[in-house]
Amino acid sequence: MMFSNIAGMLIVGIVQFGIERTWDVATFGKVSLTLVVSNLMLVFINAVGIILFPVLRRTSKEALPRIYKTMRTTLMVPLLGLLVVYFPLKVFLSAWLPQYNESLIYMSLLFPMCVFEGKMALLINTYLKTLRKEKWMLTINLVTVLLSIILTFSFTLVFKSLTFAIVSIVILMAFRCLLAEVYLSKVLNIIVHKDIIIEMTMTLLFILIGWFMPSSWMGIASYLVIYGLYLLIKRKDLNTTLVEVKQLIKG
Repeated sequence: MMFSNIAGMLIVGIVQFGIERTWDVATFGKVSLTLVVSNLMLVFINAVGIILFPVLRRTSKEALPRIYKTMRTTLMVPLLGLLVVYFPLKVFLSAWLPQYNESLIYMSLLFPMCVFEGKMALLINTYLKTLRKEKWMLTINLVTVLLSIILTFSFTLVFKSLTFAIVSIVILMAFRCLLAEVYLSKVLNIIVHKDIIIEMTMTLLFILIGWFMPSSWMGIASYLVIYGLYLLIKRKDLNTTLVEVKQLIKG
């Protein structure tokens, strides 16, 4: 677990080190600000994950796949909805820290970290620990660290693109989350490929809206429309999850 956590910190740390070595301190500080804002939202998520672990440890293995699907929908629907907070947050930070206004555009690239890291902390890692798959947690993190080294070298030293370097952070988080969930779905014998594709599409559309929309209000409206379509697609799963949650509460 200790080595797994260290490897997890290195994933983003390597990219930050590459940015620091290639660009000046001011640029590194602006990038760090967007990372700090994104990471603040993960503090609460990680705290909830600590509570869920002992609950799952007391659950029978036969019930884990069913509970996973319920928890997954319960978690991902609000997490994807939480992305809309980026737009008013950007307006607030632009007014509060006008000198960082130029760098806040990069926050649209990093904000989806909350989705992937939230799923990892609250759901996937909690399940892997419950199933005693700590070695796989370490393996997945080490593979992602290796990819982090490759992408950092390519984007900071070869192409020298700050935008690509920042995008690589989200790519690494998404890759680790995807790899871990595909493995976990095989262990639990459940099918989640459709949901993964939908969630990846949602985060990609959010990044495109945040990057290209000139107005925050246009961004909010556009993303809310997409989120509404997502809820429409997930309406059956939401109804099933509501029933499952009621049964779990009664049980």
